Amino acid sequence: MAMQYTLLALAITSAFATTALADNTAPELDTVSVTAQAVQTQANSKQTEQLSAQQLQQQQAQNIADAVRFVPGVTTTDMGRFGSNGFNIRGLDGDRVAITVDGLSLGETLDPPTFVAYEFFRSARGGVDIDALKQIEIVKGADAIAAGSGALGGAVLFVTKDPADYLTAEGDDSHIGLSAGFSGSNDETSFSGTVANRSGKLESLLVYTRRDGSETETARSGDNISGAGRTIADPLDYSSDNILAKLQYQLTDSQRLGWTGEYFKQQSELDNQSRLDSTYLSRFGDDEIERKRLGLQYEWLAAQAFADSVNATVDYQSNYTNGLTTMLTTGCSGAVNGGVSPCLRSEDRDFKQQQLKLAVALDKELFGTLHQQWLYGGSAERRSVEYSAIDSRYIGQTDELASPAVIDPDQVPKTDVTAFSLYARDVIKFDPRWTLRLGGRFDSLKYSPELNEQFSDDSQTVADVDFTAFTWQTNLTYQIAKAHQVWAQAGRGFRAPTVAEMYSPTSLISRTEQATGTVVDDLWSSIANPDLKAERSLNLEVGYRYQTDNLLLGVSLFKDQYSDMIDTVTRIQNPDVMYETCTRGVCTVAQGNQYNTIDNIGETDVKGVELEAAWRISRAFSSRLAYSYNEGEKENGDPLRSINPASTVLGFRYDGANWNITANLTHSAAKKAKDAYDSIESDFEAKPYLTDSYTVVDLMGTLDLTPNWQLRAGIYNLFDEEYYQWQRVRFVTNWVGSGVRGGVLADGTGLQRYSEPGRYAKLAISYSF
Repeated sequence: MAMQYTLLALAITSAFATTALADNTAPELDTVSVTAQAVQTQANSKQTEQLSAQQLQQQQAQNIADAVRFVPGVTTTDMGRFGSNGFNIRGLDGDRVAITVDGLSLGETLDPPTFVAYEFFRSARGGVDIDALKQIEIVKGADAIAAGSGALGGAVLFVTKDPADYLTAEGDDSHIGLSAGFSGSNDETSFSGTVANRSGKLESLLVYTRRDGSETETARSGDNISGAGRTIADPLDYSSDNILAKLQYQLTDSQRLGWTGEYFKQQSELDNQSRLDSTYLSRFGDDEIERKRLGLQYEWLAAQAFADSVNATVDYQSNYTNGLTTMLTTGCSGAVNGGVSPCLRSEDRDFKQQQLKLAVALDKELFGTLHQQWLYGGSAERRSVEYSAIDSRYIGQTDELASPAVIDPDQVPKTDVTAFSLYARDVIKFDPRWTLRLGGRFDSLKYSPELNEQFSDDSQTVADVDFTAFTWQTNLTYQIAKAHQVWAQAGRGFRAPTVAEMYSPTSLISRTEQATGTVVDDLWSSIANPDLKAERSLNLEVGYRYQTDNLLLGVSLFKDQYSDMIDTVTRIQNPDVMYETCTRGVCTVAQGNQYNTIDNIGETDVKGVELEAAWRISRAFSSRLAYSYNEGEKENGDPLRSINPASTVLGFRYDGANWNITANLTHSAAKKAKDAYDSIESDFEAKPYLTDSYTVVDLMGTLDLTPNWQLRAGIYNLFDEEYYQWQRVRFVTNWVGSGVRGGVLADGTGLQRYSEPGRYAKLAISYSF
């Protein structure tokens, strides 16, 4: 028998599901029937949206970008060749939006600004296949209690499938499911097989998914030319394999032991035609992403004074990213390059993260004058990061090395990070109208870098560093009447620096004191910052919701304040000294020594409004509306360029006896120049190409052919709109010469290859028994 029980859900507010509206009743303490592992991921925020496996299947989501296609204000951030580095929520992205799988962080990115221009390597957070997930929970606003470090703008919490999702509640049972699909946007073919079984006290699950595809098409066809003016996407082929395996054994009526194994591997081959010119004749990228996870779970329905249930987990996870770039170039002079032109050269980069985490979660329901539901626990984690880079030069177009391969200095030192956390959350019911939700979390992190021949520190600024943070979340809800509810919430989030931010490469430079003629050879060129602070956020939000059996209306206003934001800065060492620097016979004089470092640069404010509406017109026909508007400003008055334009999703759905059809209209406002400039833009930052407003219509339908066979089909971008998303276009650069990221030509030619696909279809068929 599947081990299920009632636990605290702590302020989960699901987005309106188009099939039905929730019953309109007075609020009670949140009740959810789930396993204990899923409870750890549940958020304490009123502003959450949950996407179930059924919803993801109906909208035929292939990846995380498809998953949030119909969630206004939430997008994925494009990294070009290296895919997505996560989600953008309320203008924050990358490591500022936490991502977890069953409560385990997906790790951090390695994306130094100096890497972006050459695009040899950018390590993102990936390695999750949609078919292995039973739920995605999107948290808007600060909620470090649910996700830990990184939950500044929000968090995305993935929950993997369990055997019980496919089996009857009791007795021996088996399930076999097969599905195959095709997407016209990138010619992806997919196959997925699922096997679940319960035999006596043992439950098992195996999910395997294979995907093969090519580059995502652009809105319009174009000539197959090379260079920055190329208007169609560069040729790309990719494949991925994902395996999810689970075993769960019922030790006693109140105890269960579980094992989880995950394996994800994606390989891609890119023909980088848009980067070619008279110097670089060919450029190929051969990239790999691999994620492994092994976990043990113990669940106990304790029924004790200290806890109703206890859940303990131990997880090991490894994330590996490799990028191999091979180029044919005419820059072959010198012995190190073999002297034969053209010649091959390669840049091989990889980044590996390993995690070992122990977590314990307990819940307790208390009755008395106040009705309370507690969830509390803690975790201990040890993770490490390693980086390597190898450069090779070949004689002509042979595989013979022109000189020994060069092992470059590491971009980050091998670093161990030790982390501990304690948290507690409570839902207090004062009376039928008032409900208070409270939560607090304490985190402690210690960074321990290792200096060696691959990462030296002549600046003596790399050292062990400790961080501690206390974060909290509170929400007060008042039920004005049966259908009317108002609420207010506040919360703190934080983000500890990534290893790359904490320990960027350090170097010294030599300059001459103008007054004395003394050569000073230990001046800083770039240094680490042992005084770097963690970023922090304060989320303030109020909302109103009207809900009956057939109608839902809601509005929320929020203001998020972010402080101690981390960025690369230029500082002056010895500002009272005049230094002279001579290069190739040209000498310059400067007041003080200019150097680069990472520092906390100040505050950023984001505010906005979000609307939701749903109407069940009849038993078969329903509609929904969602709207999101955000605006952000940095401390110096500049706009926060990463803010998404305002967006709206309007949906209509009809449910027949054995079929349904959904039409979604998505509208995005234009990105205006006043919201996209940067008064202190650096050479490596993108020129702000802007995006126009657009409206896209998608049609999706499901047909149950028999009780075992199901057909799903969709036409996306029905009216063949040519449109661009800001989160892709904002990284576009102008072509500035050989070896540097090509971008587009000065007149904008080439921008078309960043357009979204025109009209395309998806088709999937599944069989289960």
